[in-house]
Amino acid sequence: MKYIDESTLPEPPIGAHLVTPRPGYKHHGLYIGHGKVIHYSGMAKSIGFKDILHLPALFHYGTIVRTSLKFFCDGHGFRIVEHPNARFAGEAAVERAKKRLCERSYYFLSNNCEHFVNWCIEDEFKSPYATRLIMMIVLVLAGLQWLVSGSAMHSKNSNTRLVFGTLCALSGTFASVFFTRQALQPADGMRGRERNNRRIGRYGAQIGAALGIFLAVIGSNKKSRLSLSLAPYFLPAITGIGSYAVSRFIDTRKKEKIREERKQAAKEKQP
Repeated sequence: MKYIDESTLPEPPIGAHLVTPRPGYKHHGLYIGHGKVIHYSGMAKSIGFKDILHLPALFHYGTIVRTSLKFFCDGHGFRIVEHPNARFAGEAAVERAKKRLCERSYYFLSNNCEHFVNWCIEDEFKSPYATRLIMMIVLVLAGLQWLVSGSAMHSKNSNTRLVFGTLCALSGTFASVFFTRQALQPADGMRGRERNNRRIGRYGAQIGAALGIFLAVIGSNKKSRLSLSLAPYFLPAITGIGSYAVSRFIDTRKKEKIREERKQAAKEKQP
C-alpha cells in the first residue's frame, strides 16, 4: 500500500470516527483533538509475514490507548465515517472514550476497535465487519461440505448417508456455534444490559445448533436433501445473532422510554 502522510490531510473534527486501511482489514479509532486518537490497539499495527506466528495474541490481546494520529494511521491515511443517528457527538463521545482508557478486554469478534468506536458514538456494541466475517466463514465451510460429501449423501447406502450426515452436522454445528458465541462474548467495558443481550444471543445459538442437527439427521436419510445437512452451519449464526438483535432492540426501546419519562418528569418539576 502507498505511504500516506496524515499531516497533509485536513484535521478531523473532535469526536470523529476514523478508519484507516490495513491489508485485509480496517482499523477504527475516535479522534479527540490535538492530533490524538483513542482506539483499541489489538490490530492497530500492520501485520507482516513475521507477525503471523503472533496472530493468536493479536486476536485476543489489546488495550484502549491514547496515541498520536500518526501512530494510529501507520502510514495508511484515514477517512471519516459518518453517523447520522449518533447518540453522542463531539466532546460527549470523547468523554465516553476516555472512561474506557486502559481497558484490556480486546476480542477480535466480540469487542474490537469497531465495537469500541460505535459504542462511543451510538451506544451500541456492534461490528458489521465481524458479522460479515462470521457469515463468510459459515458459507465457506458449507460450500466445502457440499463439494466433499455431496456424493456420499446421495449414496444408495443409507448407513453411509447417515454417517456422513451426522459427521457433517456435528462439524457444522461446532464451527457455527464457536464463531457465533465468540462474537457474543461479554467484555469488561460492557454494562449489565449488553451482557444480558449477549447471553440471550448465546442461548439462541445453542437452540439453533440443536435444531440444525435434528434437521441434518433427517436430511441424511433422504435423497436430494443435502441442503438439510447444511442447516447446522447457518441456524446457530442466524438464531444467535437474531435473538441478540431482538433482545437489543427491546432493550433500546425500554431505555428510550425511561429517558422520555425522565424528561417528562423534569419538565413537570420546572416552575
